[in-house]
Amino acid sequence: MLLKKGEIHLYCVLLNPSTVFFEKCRAALSEKEQERISYFKFPSVQKSFIISQGALRLLLSDYLNIDAPKIQISKHSKGKPFTIDDTDLCFNISNSGGYVVYAFSRAGEVGIDIEKIRTLPDLDELIEKNFSAKEKTFISKNKAEKEKRFFKFWTVKEAYLKAIGEGMRLSPDNLEFTFENNNYELDAIKGVFEQEDWLFTDFSIATDYAGTIVYKDKQTKISEIKFIN
Repeated sequence: MLLKKGEIHLYCVLLNPSTVFFEKCRAALSEKEQERISYFKFPSVQKSFIISQGALRLLLSDYLNIDAPKIQISKHSKGKPFTIDDTDLCFNISNSGGYVVYAFSRAGEVGIDIEKIRTLPDLDELIEKNFSAKEKTFISKNKAEKEKRFFKFWTVKEAYLKAIGEGMRLSPDNLEFTFENNNYELDAIKGVFEQEDWLFTDFSIATDYAGTIVYKDKQTKISEIKFIN
């Protein structure tokens, strides 16, 4: 597959795929990843690991023209994965519910996050702990949209943290966003005004999921998400 410099390609894989695709994912794993399978206690977690990592290698193999098990995947100092075989190829991964999604980019670093929208018994506590006063007001303003807004805002924060390679090293409550004219904008990090221009774009895999892609170049073209199973 050809990924041009100004493009981001998106993919979605079912965590309960066909037997044929599952076996392809297992065969795509490296020797170390094959060994790691037994480390996971629950069969469901083993299966998710095989599919998410195997599908990543299958996709990378198509871009790099290298046998999937031989692709060299490493991590930056803060834990974000990259491939030694082509450091200009950026990618990110997220899973929730029954899906795992991938973003591939040659337009610089990219972050992606999905969340299944669901009822949470501690929703109010999570909102209180992870959002600024301004964000809390927006999320709670419409009771009918409260859960949906919570999960959407969560994917915005998580995708950004993944794009910059911080993951959960920098907690979501340290970030403050505004939502105006159907756009999310990062205002501040730890109370300090943020000057970097990151872009936040919605995407959808199903009606009960929220998804966000984070990237920098305004000229970037984002492909329609491709479903693989």
